[in-house]
Amino acid sequence: MPTLSIRRRSGNTDFSLIANAFLAKTGLPLANVLPVTDIDRAFRRHDALFGDTYNSVYSTVIVLWAFLSQVLSDGKMRSCSAAVARIADFLLARGETPPSGDTGEYCKARSKLCEQALSDLAIEAAAKIESASPDDWLWHGRHAKLVDGFTVTMPDTEENQRDYPQQKSQAPGVGFPILQVCVILSLASACVMDATFGPYAGKETGETALLREMLDSFDNGDVLVADRYHCSFMMIALLMERGVDTCICMHQRRHVDFRRGRRLGKYDHLIEWSRPAKTKWMEEQTYTNIP
Repeated sequence: MPTLSIRRRSGNTDFSLIANAFLAKTGLPLANVLPVTDIDRAFRRHDALFGDTYNSVYSTVIVLWAFLSQVLSDGKMRSCSAAVARIADFLLARGETPPSGDTGEYCKARSKLCEQALSDLAIEAAAKIESASPDDWLWHGRHAKLVDGFTVTMPDTEENQRDYPQQKSQAPGVGFPILQVCVILSLASACVMDATFGPYAGKETGETALLREMLDSFDNGDVLVADRYHCSFMMIALLMERGVDTCICMHQRRHVDFRRGRRLGKYDHLIEWSRPAKTKWMEEQTYTNIP
């Protein structure tokens, strides 16, 4: 299996330089770092394979590589016709019959790509890159993972309005559906280690609720870095259970008196937090080894 060599670049790095490096390679983009075995395993897991690997013009593997070439390209090279042309070049290089210039069959095949399988592939690829990160990329030998959330607006369709309603303060027909997203980003490799999304408003839809869905993305010894929105006893306790330390700004509503507690150093202060009264969500969970 081909290996991915990671090298740190000095100065600013334009994304187009990275994209062009993949697009300039012989064959379809990312074929050397996203092998057939990984794609086959991810799509088979969700019973979403179609075609017969290389023996079908528009198999899962070939369509995925062509789709990635569209993502990495810009201008006319992002078109479906350009993707079909790259597939034709790939097959001709293998001595096989290329597809016709009609993009309809490619678009139908691309629509079959399983979203969950794509998500799994992205997370697995990020984990491989993270594990291959040199020691001098890490923070004191530890993997620091940044957490943040953001919102995006969506096309104003009835389906999106139903599943991802707009802000209540906006008049009907004026605003757009809003999607809440939470992402875990590696400080070492800049890869997205995991991501999830949900409605902007409603029960269990905030950033902390979304983060709880991704706690399995943290390993023992990791360090979570987040803003004050995630500064809560419950979140820190859940992470401590997993052997994960936290670096979070103190929440603005939590009073801190540095005249109390024990001073450990110039910038270190030891305080104790008392476990708060259980919320309904906490009562439904099973806790062990939480002080």
